[in-house]
Amino acid sequence: MTETENLMTDADLEQQRLADLAELGDVDLTQYAPGTFGCHEAMHTTSLMLDMTDDQLLQHPAVLANPEFYRLAGAVHEALFALYQAIGEKHLAAD
Repeated sequence: MTETENLMTDADLEQQRLADLAELGDVDLTQYAPGTFGCHEAMHTTSLMLDMTDDQLLQHPAVLANPEFYRLAGAVHEALFALYQAIGEKHLAAD
């Protein structure tokens, strides 16, 4: 299977998001909107994951020794950075 075949379509991602949201059950999502502590918590968790990805993956000898591992770990880091920026932009604008 190629990398492109592994990628979910936008429709697949939305279907998965809605299924995951339904599994949450009766949760007051307003507690997690931008400007709330819940949103800040998601931003902080993303920051921690960014640090861990950099410190524990991108600097790990097994990852550094393998170009494919390094590329994949770098993609994870880039995606987490994009998520951090997206959350921060909306969260801080709501304050």
